[in-house]
Amino acid sequence: RVAAPGCGGRAVANPSVMSYRELRNFAECMRALGYPRVVSMESFRTPNFELVADCLEFLVTRYDETAVVEGDISAEADRVRFLKNVNEVFAQKARARLNLKRLYSADGVAVKELLKIADVLRKAVVAADEDDDDDERDETSADDNVGEDFDAFADFDARATRALASDITDAGAATHDALRLEKEELREARVFAAGGTADVREMERQVREQINSVAESVDSLVRGLADLAKDEKTLRGVLEKRRAELERGEKRLGSLKAARPVHADELD
Repeated sequence: RVAAPGCGGRAVANPSVMSYRELRNFAECMRALGYPRVVSMESFRTPNFELVADCLEFLVTRYDETAVVEGDISAEADRVRFLKNVNEVFAQKARARLNLKRLYSADGVAVKELLKIADVLRKAVVAADEDDDDDERDETSADDNVGEDFDAFADFDARATRALASDITDAGAATHDALRLEKEELREARVFAAGGTADVREMERQVREQINSVAESVDSLVRGLADLAKDEKTLRGVLEKRRAELERGEKRLGSLKAARPVHADELD
């Protein structure tokens, strides 16, 4: 990431907008989620957009590993675009709206918005860990019935499973190669489409337009084929006429060659 210059022109944030409890909760959430950097009370006393952007990118990746956000925050327009992309991801994936003005301030006010997402993710991680513990207890209690459950895997086809895994790997590699060769404008359009909220009516309208366009193309091709069939029939008729004329000409030429002039005997 390109480091961002100081944002907002403020030297020190108003301490009343950020409580110690909020910052402590945010730091605990980020530590529980595996954030590699240390978040302390001093982290947001002055505007620090680079840290806010790094936290947002970490939270986006933690929520959805396939999500893509622009990482350049060197200019004001880049920072605004970055925040909008992040907001679109969370709006689509988590149905959560963030206050972009607070995030752009990059001080204690931004912690309130960051805590919204971090707290949701931490609760999800805790719930997942509890589910894993329940699964482990269930597996331990089911060890005594392994022999009875073994019949359930009698129809397991290892060859088909390996073939399916190979197909999935090939499809992933082909997708990776295709994305690597993707043009810049297409990539931007794909990222915009994937990050935005889908409008079902607009999609239906575009699909209908494409269907009508294809139908018109088919009709045009059918008419062209009909015209070609007529032209072919006409050309065949002309060809047969010319062939008949050629045969008559060859016969006349043969008869002329066989005819002997009247005064040929006198010349001899």
